[in-house]
Amino acid sequence: MIDTHAHLNFPDFEADLDNIIQESFEKGVEKIIIPGSNISASKKAVKIAEKYDGIFAAVGIHPEDAGDIKNFSEIEKLANYDKVIAIGECGLDYSYPGTDAKEDRLKQKQLLERHLKLAEKMDLPLIFHNRDSDDDFYETVKDYKGEAVLHCFTGNWEFARKILDLGFLISFTGIITFDKTGRLAEVLKNIPLDKVMVETDAPYLAPVPYRGKRCEPWMTNEVIRKIAEIKGILSQEVEEKTSTTAKNFFKL
Repeated sequence: MIDTHAHLNFPDFEADLDNIIQESFEKGVEKIIIPGSNISASKKAVKIAEKYDGIFAAVGIHPEDAGDIKNFSEIEKLANYDKVIAIGECGLDYSYPGTDAKEDRLKQKQLLERHLKLAEKMDLPLIFHNRDSDDDFYETVKDYKGEAVLHCFTGNWEFARKILDLGFLISFTGIITFDKTGRLAEVLKNIPLDKVMVETDAPYLAPVPYRGKRCEPWMTNEVIRKIAEIKGILSQEVEEKTSTTAKNFFKL
């Protein structure tokens, strides 16, 4: 199985990173992708990826750090490293205080557009973040022709179908194990399995039965198990197909 989105570059893992990586590989994780969320986190993602086999990096700036756009050239430089296999995470997020301001939203869109251009230039896939910004996000990315995945999907089937129609993939986290709305289950019942990837978004969103604990890459197994349950298929099939999709998408 492949954890396509784990923030091993966050302080939560500083004390025991070696142990977490070893345990994850021992429990069946084959590869881990570490996304960037700002310039310093992107640099750390590259540093970790260069140290460990089976670990790769993405570089980018999360919309929460849109002020970093003035230093975007740093991301452009990092994108040239051999173990950088994607651009991101990047996108729009209107859930933070102040993001209802027109100026802030414009800055986020400008930052996202910089990522789109960089990914196209480098011929790398994109890892998108989207929260409380469906309409603006769709309008900003709808003409993009490259490969992309919308990570940590929490939307409804109507929005998922629009994303799929753009040719993008959708990735699911442990949220599917504790989503009481039934929305994600509906999406999973309708979405073709070959359009799905799995992730933990570690250290966040630990799945059932690990709620309240630090999320770790090996917990990807619970995401796979839940997808299999919802779709009425074997976990092995979910693991094999999502891994194949991830390898093709990230050119691993």
